[in-house]
Amino acid sequence: MFRCVARLKGPDRKLPQVLTLSELLKRGIGIHHSGILPILKEVVECCFAKGWVKLLYATETFAMGVNMPARTVVFDNIKKHDGKQFRTLLPAEYIQMAGRAGRRGLDSTGTVIILCKNEVFEISELHGMMQGKSTRLESKFRLTYSMILNLLRVEQLRVEDMMKRSFAELDTQKKQETHKERGEELKKELETLPDISSGTY
Repeated sequence: MFRCVARLKGPDRKLPQVLTLSELLKRGIGIHHSGILPILKEVVECCFAKGWVKLLYATETFAMGVNMPARTVVFDNIKKHDGKQFRTLLPAEYIQMAGRAGRRGLDSTGTVIILCKNEVFEISELHGMMQGKSTRLESKFRLTYSMILNLLRVEQLRVEDMMKRSFAELDTQKKQETHKERGEELKKELETLPDISSGTY
């Protein structure tokens, strides 16, 4: 911790969040959210991975995509503000946090606790959050003229290669086999239809 803090500029070392987190980490308590300095987030992640942090207050983005399990996960609330209003956690957000409960090789089971401080949540609300359908990922990749011109300057990468690497193209490739089969079915169906140019009609 002190080595990381030493990398900060003089005035930054005296920031309240730096001083507070330094004291908390000594007691095995960590805090991790988007409002703290990136270097402090990294310190908390390293301490948690080594087992020095026994209690961690975090948002669902903590070490996203990294295997950092805990024995117990406690939800202070199942509502979050999305910039417009408070809403129930989406299934993917719930799984991202609750999925950390239970350390492989150390715990036989993981425990997830949802606190009911001011209200008891509806069963339907909890069911939708825990077992609802995950949000469908949708590619935002758009090929623009400026992107094509920039790609033409790079000899190692062609426009076609860039498109193949996109998430949108991956989805298209998955659907391609289905479209091919459907095309074959329609072709066979077309062959069984009577010829309208024969004069019968």
